[in-house]
Amino acid sequence: MQVFSRVGLVGIAAVASGVVGPSGAQPSSSAPQSVVAVSDHRPFAVRDGLGRYLALHFLTRTSSPENTDAVREYVREAPTLAGVRHVFIRPDPHEVVSSWSRTIPGSESFVFSDSEGAFARSLNVPTGLSADDTGAALPALVVFGPEGTELFRRVGKADDDRLSFADFATKFTQLTARPAIKDYNLGAGAPALDGYDPVAYFTQNKAVKGKASLPSAYRGVTYRFASDESRDRFVADPERYLPTYGGWCASAMGAKGTKVEIDPTNFKVKDGRLFLFYKSLFGDALKDWNKHEREWEPAADVNWKTLADEGPSKQSK
Repeated sequence: MQVFSRVGLVGIAAVASGVVGPSGAQPSSSAPQSVVAVSDHRPFAVRDGLGRYLALHFLTRTSSPENTDAVREYVREAPTLAGVRHVFIRPDPHEVVSSWSRTIPGSESFVFSDSEGAFARSLNVPTGLSADDTGAALPALVVFGPEGTELFRRVGKADDDRLSFADFATKFTQLTARPAIKDYNLGAGAPALDGYDPVAYFTQNKAVKGKASLPSAYRGVTYRFASDESRDRFVADPERYLPTYGGWCASAMGAKGTKVEIDPTNFKVKDGRLFLFYKSLFGDALKDWNKHEREWEPAADVNWKTLADEGPSKQSK
């Protein structure tokens, strides 16, 4: 049985100040509120995940096949869901966790040690259920939004009762899909930008067709990428590469506030923003934009806000 709870008031401030969390348990004010990375021994706290979605996966003590399979699946599938950092936490000594992670290729940056379970307790994740009264006996998941607010949490009923990556992606997308998506330039079942790589516009200054074998979804919209490197860039910071105005023609949005189709090879990158334009034998909207950019860009921002209730897409810092 899968149990979800959505808690909107438990965030970094609550954890740091010892406020009672969703489980009703009082976090220990003296307990360290960080875990240790197996890759470089650096501490990691919830505040270090600010700016992205953060999924904390609390594993059970022991190198069980269930733990190993869960990490292996998420490491393999993580690039298909952008903007999320996955952190897998085991309540075992650092040396034990580090040795175990080496049996899972590519997992070093995902795996952390919480040897005494203090980090779990600081987030009101159930502990004290195992024989030695320190480690989590059941797998748990806590997901935070970019501002540090808890998005949802889940505690399994058995060691193998955890979300598959596909189920996580479905739940995550349900909670994070942009309300304005209904106004985006998206064909039924088709990728955004007609399958062109959003990162290539910025890094290569040209339109490059993405591959169906390299998808990544962000807040309900699926994009395609021409290379693993390009997709990795997007996964780490998707907001940086999103098109303006939901992917509609910038000129039409600025001049009339209307949604007009685009030619994905007709574009302009300016001040970290990707603008797309209509083009046909009868006209080139990019040429019109270049003549009226000073007045049309702010007008397009206002018109898109009015139309879709979404602020202008700008390059993240």
